Amino acid sequence: MDDEDNKLNLIPGPILLILGSVYTLIVLCILLIIPILQLAFGGSYLGQCPVEPNIPVYLIVTGACGLASILLTIMIVLSFILVLKRQTAATAVTAACIIGCVLIFLFVMSLFLFAWFIAGNVWIFGVHKKVDLDNSSSPNYCQRTLYQFAFAMLIISYVMCGISCCCSCFRSCLQAKSAFEQES
Repeated sequence: MDDEDNKLNLIPGPILLILGSVYTLIVLCILLIIPILQLAFGGSYLGQCPVEPNIPVYLIVTGACGLASILLTIMIVLSFILVLKRQTAATAVTAACIIGCVLIFLFVMSLFLFAWFIAGNVWIFGVHKKVDLDNSSSPNYCQRTLYQFAFAMLIISYVMCGISCCCSCFRSCLQAKSAFEQES
């Protein structure tokens, strides 16, 4: 039995292409900048937003969870790369166990982050009309950089969600068109 016979083809091609690439690993490492900035801004300006003291806490928790999510996703990508390099039964089982545990944890964290995102929207958008960014002695004060960063992070989240939805719709249309052309 040669080495090729011991190789497993358990993972679908598109998943291997995305999760098994060094490119994906590099993109994830670049994305680490966002949660690190959230942690930095939230920690630096903690206690400097009396109008809504939860805004820096929101950034800290979001940053910590985002950092954990990206690091765990990097672990999944590294597991896929390991399986690609040594596609044997032992590495496939080990990678599957790691990936399964990480995916369960990521799912639970995603549920929490969804609820936390809603809370952040209430805290940040809820004070938008009354926030005072200049007078630090005002009860409606919030440090300008902190508030603008938190506000921008929410807007960017909505924009990215919209882009993601558009890309999914476009991809679905292309797949439907391709399936229709194959039937004809």
